Amino acid sequence: MGVMEFFEVIRRRRSIRHFTPEPVREEDLLAMLEAARLAPSAHNEQPWHFIVIRDQELKSKLRDIVSAIIEAQIEMAEDEARKKELEERRSYATNFASAPVVVVVLTRPFPGPSPEEQPPFNQGLQSVAAAITQLHLAATALGYGSCWTTLPLEFAGSEIEAILGVEKPWFAVAILPIGVPALMPKEVKRKSLEEVVTFT
Repeated sequence: MGVMEFFEVIRRRRSIRHFTPEPVREEDLLAMLEAARLAPSAHNEQPWHFIVIRDQELKSKLRDIVSAIIEAQIEMAEDEARKKELEERRSYATNFASAPVVVVVLTRPFPGPSPEEQPPFNQGLQSVAAAITQLHLAATALGYGSCWTTLPLEFAGSEIEAILGVEKPWFAVAILPIGVPALMPKEVKRKSLEEVVTFT
């Protein structure tokens, strides 16, 4: 697929959770990472690092630790509704492992010494979010799909970081599965400009 016109890329981007077995071409993967690298950041700090996982055994290991933690929470839950909720969330928290490529995005505290001391507008998280967005758009332009996931980290963030050897001050903020979409979700309803814009 050729490079799409910019606004068509924005319109076509979807959250993709199901992928074909087709691999991600090396040059395409590098182009996505290059798009992320070129993102703007506060004070040009570039507070990001990307762990690219293609090894299926490692992807399965990460999936299994997330699933095991959710299973333990299901067993401890006394409310049936809570058990059902956790079981439903398990699918969303573990399906990243089916993608040919998984990118774990790291950042570090900015400008304070710890994540807990970040200001409300958190320049570091805004910066790494810009890099993730550019990676997503590049993936779409090149004919791939991805999903901006944080649920695996909600359940097993410290365990995932330990498996990947992440050391402080770095910490994981997102997991991005990347591959050729097995199916294209329908366009979701977006708020109108009138609902989200104030002109003065």
